[in-house]
Amino acid sequence: MAKGDQIASPFSDEVRLLLQAAMVIFLVTVVIGILNGLDVIDFDRKTLMAHVHAGTLGWITLGFFAACLWLFSGGQPAEGWRARSVRPLSWAATGAIAFYVVAFYSGNLTARLGGGILTLTTIVGFFAWVVAQSRRVRLSTPHLALLAAATTLTIGAVLGVIIGVWLKGGLRFLPEEVLISHPTPLVVGYLILAGMAVSEWRLNPASAQSPASRAGWAQVMLPFIGGLVVTVGAMLNNQIIIGLYVPLEVTGVAIYVVRLRRHVMSAAWRAGSHERLFAISALFLVANVGLFTYLIISYLSGAYGDPPDFTRIPVWLIFAQDHAMFIGVLSNGLFGLLHEVSQTRRGFSPWADHVLFWGMNVGVVGFVVGLIMQEAIIKQVFTPIMGASILLAMFTYAVRLRTGAKVPTPTTAS
Repeated sequence: MAKGDQIASPFSDEVRLLLQAAMVIFLVTVVIGILNGLDVIDFDRKTLMAHVHAGTLGWITLGFFAACLWLFSGGQPAEGWRARSVRPLSWAATGAIAFYVVAFYSGNLTARLGGGILTLTTIVGFFAWVVAQSRRVRLSTPHLALLAAATTLTIGAVLGVIIGVWLKGGLRFLPEEVLISHPTPLVVGYLILAGMAVSEWRLNPASAQSPASRAGWAQVMLPFIGGLVVTVGAMLNNQIIIGLYVPLEVTGVAIYVVRLRRHVMSAAWRAGSHERLFAISALFLVANVGLFTYLIISYLSGAYGDPPDFTRIPVWLIFAQDHAMFIGVLSNGLFGLLHEVSQTRRGFSPWADHVLFWGMNVGVVGFVVGLIMQEAIIKQVFTPIMGASILLAMFTYAVRLRTGAKVPTPTTAS
């Protein structure tokens, strides 16, 4: 973004609203995560489910909505219902997701189903807005990736509601494998595509100004199809179908690496620049896909002496991959956006930017290593480092955002 550029997105207020709401709900995830990681409290399943959904929906998805509004408002401004619907959609999404998190904490299946339906409604609303707006903007690779991510998110949300109905005793003709169909497209489809979009858009803003090339289309569509394939394979518990994910995802990520490598290498890693947040997000994305690919190959090939079975992957390895994605990829990307949105008060506690970058990323690496090695002491050491860094960052950005800073145009050069 050009220094001193004061041109604002038409949805500045809504972008700031969504990012601020995301941080408030993320507090639930962080506090429960710190206590759970330190093994101070043995939380029950309903609390852990609230912890997960406060992070994936409250933090990541509200932040994703903000990114969509920001990027898709460039070039061609929204008109008609596309302009009028943004504010009520933003408030509705915030309220629905907050209610959904509380419903998970309550453990009440009826409340959970109601919260899921409300959340699905707002997700469909944002999806419709993105689709409509995509027909009026130049579809660059970041635009295309956000559109594909929104599609996968909507599919995952529909599956989530189906699971809610299934748990309430309906749709019992569906196989029990439907229970694992919900998180699969979200982790290996939605989150990867969203991470790709945000990191490329902000590391290389020029990429959002030109139509997606053939390589850009391949970079997006291969992981998108891979996410759908692994979801179908998981539902059918078909190892052959699941295995098709590997060449699709790996090829797409390889293209992403080639296209973005120079921007990652040239990022200002030592300075307090937001670039390093997007750059390390890109590195975590590659590592995460590598880990998931390793798990699929290992457990589908029967490498550990068991029959090939995707569901045999140890839960701690799944947790390790999830945290590498949620914190390493998406949280770095979202904090990078917050850094840019709050630029007018960047002078407030500049040292907090360094604490966030180093504390959160060293913390998540140590946490993931502790999970993989099944060493509780390693996890307990790095959990408070990661959690305290995130809490400090959220306080800092909340103070900066109170100035009412306008959101810069999404396509100006950094």
